[in-house]
Order: sequence, then C-alpha cells, then structure tokens
Amino acid sequence: MAGISPRAPTTAYLILIGRLIVSATFILAALPKIQDPAAFATSVEGYRVVTGNLTVWIALALPWLELVAGFGLLIPQIRRGSALVITLLLITFIVLHASAWARGLDIKCGCFNAHESDKAPNYLWLILRNTCLLAACTCVMIRDWQHRALREDVSTS
Repeated sequence: MAGISPRAPTTAYLILIGRLIVSATFILAALPKIQDPAAFATSVEGYRVVTGNLTVWIALALPWLELVAGFGLLIPQIRRGSALVITLLLITFIVLHASAWARGLDIKCGCFNAHESDKAPNYLWLILRNTCLLAACTCVMIRDWQHRALREDVSTS
C-alpha cells in the first residue's frame, strides 16, 4: 500500500461533504426562485446592475442554471463542468454583494427566497457564506482534476 496516504479517506469524506453542501445550497436556492420568478426579478432589479428585459431573462434563467449545476455536482460525468459554473456564479454573487454594500443599497438578497424579510441585508454574512461555498467548490474541482489526471496517468502506463 505504498503511496496511499492515511489521510486520503478523510480528505475524500470532507470533499464529499463539501460537494453535498454546495449542491444542496444551489438546489434549495433555485426552487423558490423557480416558483416565483416575478419576485426574484424584483430582487435582481434591486442590485441596479441590469434593467428591463435582461432582468426578466436573468430571473427566468438563473434559477434553472443553479438547479442544473447543483444536481450536476452530484453526477460524475458533468461534475467538473458544474463545479466550474458554480464557481463562476459564486464569484459573481460575491462581487454583486460587495458592490451593493459599497453603494449603500438596501436590497433583498433574493438568494433563497424572493420574499425575504424586510430587515437590512447583512452583506458581510452574504460575502462570507459565498466565500466558504466558493472554497468548498474549489476544493471539489481541484480534487476531481487531480483524480482525472491520476486516472489518465494510470491508463497510459
């Protein structure tokens, strides 16, 4: 058993837990937005980055992208592509939250429920949460790329 680290099973379990958390987060975030795209469009418009028809298209397409990517993270054949999509979405969300915070916007996040409470958004929490999800997703991508490279090395030997 030379070459196998005793930490490998622990790392594999941590990666699996991270994958499940990110996947569940995106699936659960997508469902309420799919059910009420008009309310989500209002949340999107609150960021004051897009307006008009683009807001409507984002409100219609983004939740489905989140849902497919969330499930895709669980399917080995499309896991890396889904992780890349989620990574790009999380970076976008972090930038949008930071921008809204810097501009002093008092918006409803629209993250998990378009009808979120009327209290002021906690931008620091939103950014930290998305950064943790981004770290987990990055670990999943790195692990999957390492395993693919290892499988390719073994198959070519």
